[in-house]
Amino acid sequence: SRSPSSIGSALLFAMHGATILAVSRFGGDREIDQVVDRGTAAERAALFWRWTMG
Repeated sequence: SRSPSSIGSALLFAMHGATILAVSRFGGDREIDQVVDRGTAAERAALFWRWTMG
């Protein structure tokens, strides 16, 4: 069986990618750079993870 940490890492990586795709859809590549520079993408992934898991 897989350890919870490896599963969590995979899910966080997937959510990070989904966040970037969502930002690119709405704002374009320029905003992706700004989000990544501020570290906002990681914060959004963490908030989304908490919201999803309830």
